[in-house]
Amino acid sequence: MYRKNAARVLSCLVVAGMLYGGAGCGKDASEDKDIKNAAADIVNGSFETEHESGQWVGWTRSGSSFNVRGLSDVSEMNGVEMEKDGTFFFCGTAADNPAMKGTLTSDVFTLGGNGFITFKMGGGKNTEKMYVEFFEEGNDAAIAKVANTDCDGIFITDHLITKVVNLSDYVGKNIYIKITDNDDGFDYAYFNLDAFKVCANEEEVKAAEADYKRQIEAYGEKPFVEDETLTTIENGGFETGDLTGWKILEGTAFSNAGVVPTGQMYWGDRSVYGEGSFYLDGSNNGAILESMTGAIRSTKFTLGGDGYISFMIGAGNQNCYVAVCDGNTDEELIKIENTYFSDPALALTLLRVYVDASEYKGRVLYLKVVDANDGGGFAFMNVDDFRVSMTLDEVAALEIEQLDKIKGETYNSASYDDLTTLLNYYNNYPYPVPLAALVMNSYVQHKVVDCGNIDLTGFIADAKASYGDTEVTGFEILKVNFGGTEYTDGFSSFDMSVPGCYNVTYGISYEGKSIEANFTVVAMSNHNSVANGGFESGNLAGWTVLNDKWSYVDGHAAGVISAENYWGEALPYNQAGNYHLDGWNNGIEEGDTWAVRSTNFTLSGSGFISLRMGGHAAAVRVYKVDGTEVGHYAQNRFCDVNFPSLAAGGSWADMGTYVIDLSEYLGEDLYIELSDEQVDGWAHAFFDEVVTYYEQAPDYSNNADTVPDGGTGEEVTIPWQLLE
Repeated sequence: MYRKNAARVLSCLVVAGMLYGGAGCGKDASEDKDIKNAAADIVNGSFETEHESGQWVGWTRSGSSFNVRGLSDVSEMNGVEMEKDGTFFFCGTAADNPAMKGTLTSDVFTLGGNGFITFKMGGGKNTEKMYVEFFEEGNDAAIAKVANTDCDGIFITDHLITKVVNLSDYVGKNIYIKITDNDDGFDYAYFNLDAFKVCANEEEVKAAEADYKRQIEAYGEKPFVEDETLTTIENGGFETGDLTGWKILEGTAFSNAGVVPTGQMYWGDRSVYGEGSFYLDGSNNGAILESMTGAIRSTKFTLGGDGYISFMIGAGNQNCYVAVCDGNTDEELIKIENTYFSDPALALTLLRVYVDASEYKGRVLYLKVVDANDGGGFAFMNVDDFRVSMTLDEVAALEIEQLDKIKGETYNSASYDDLTTLLNYYNNYPYPVPLAALVMNSYVQHKVVDCGNIDLTGFIADAKASYGDTEVTGFEILKVNFGGTEYTDGFSSFDMSVPGCYNVTYGISYEGKSIEANFTVVAMSNHNSVANGGFESGNLAGWTVLNDKWSYVDGHAAGVISAENYWGEALPYNQAGNYHLDGWNNGIEEGDTWAVRSTNFTLSGSGFISLRMGGHAAAVRVYKVDGTEVGHYAQNRFCDVNFPSLAAGGSWADMGTYVIDLSEYLGEDLYIELSDEQVDGWAHAFFDEVVTYYEQAPDYSNNADTVPDGGTGEEVTIPWQLLE
């Protein structure tokens, strides 16, 4: 399992696998190192001594897999408690890309004690290519070899498992250890290592053997016990922290490594909004390869209650599903896919679904989770909180509980877009029981008006709400925010003589419950500029969406965000104000195109316009109001090289300022379309700061924007450009 940012992969561990003498890889001084004077013990056997000048103390490395970056002090990795000795251990995923190969060879030591050596090993799933060998100095034949045969990539993964090696025939001999990683794959193609020790007596050997037995019992596959007469399943919410109560049917897509805390963020700052303490994550932040496939099933149960089932599902946008299966014939009776998947708003987010399985009441069933997608692009499943044999009363209570939970989440700049989208999902989900909550059904759209006294009350006539099956009417304007000031009256003739974006809050109350929503009114004093050209309203007020696949949040088109940078590398967008239009956040798939249209404007002043664009697919088209196209201009800075450094020539979602000379159309009424157009690879588009009036032509030759470099953080300039 490997991810781009951290080059980490799940680990396999275990003890004593293959122990044998005979021909093997001998110690080659030219390959490893000069033979040193024999020492009395294994030098730096627990990796507690920090390296010197890029080399391990007590060890000599070749190749790249055992570089000194692997010295780690973490206590847990990939959800696995490491059981390290002391402060440090060698961590193969910290060292670098698991596809790297190499060897690590110890200094020579004189074998003492009773001749037994113990150590801890994780990872190294491919036992033919990854192993630890023991050599007598001067002899090219290995006297013992240990491979991690306990590693199954499902239950035992990154654990440091105690190994015991019997070298009692070589007491008093000069010995060295050679660790080989010859696996250039990604499936646990690395080692975790710690605590190479020579045992002083039999008690230490017995303690190590007992430790090994304890670890295998604790971390290995648990007995699968089921009672089909029960109306519930075991561990439906994965609250044991592992796959207890679930049976691996096939493949490696699902494992203990995928059972992770619900508080674990993805993409740096995004929550999955799961239930309880754990959920099953088919990716684990990239630690589990998307190409892996597999299936697991729950314990069998007899469907009771009113025959309803509920669970949470995320990711898995194709060839991944949950099935309700016949417990006797294994027939898939009902198949549930994540039809509400949306990247990025609802990408990995767990969404609760409800399944009416009432026609199968009294039948023995089980639930099956299937990942049949061996490709990429969210080719995995997230699931949580399986509940079976639910009554309609339990369904109704859970509907409210889930909606209230999301309403109660704290909004911040990082979570606003996904949380509002999630709330919109629960407000509009086709529940099996009418939702006993006050919800919006129809929202007031954004408005563009000429400056003056405006009757805001007329705008809310189309707003609709419901409580269960009851339509609720009687919305009122509650407040208006403008320029940092809040206004609470005078809405029938509200003073909008100052141009700008006015945020209007309206709401309604029913049965002791209240609900609010917002819309923006853009007031304009002249028409030589487009409305909301910098998206500083925080939304698409003044812009018309021209794509029917666009995502909507609280009745409004999504896509305007406040983030100044993106990804873990904190790459800059080069946003002009507080907001920009972001092609990752509008719900449109990368391969699809989209466009938004401005309000009409009269070209005045110098006849020059400008805007910021980024992304490979970004372009702007200019039209006369009769639909005649007068110009098409594409972003030209995109360059996918030297990631993540802009200073080294790379350019991705960062926006540059582009100037366009439209002076031959002075005095004409025009509009523009910001578009994401068809391109090969990295088909995204980002826009900001559309300026359609310059009294004098802008000095594009000498102007530049300044951003921090994604690689070094140092300032990088993005020169303005004239597009022709």
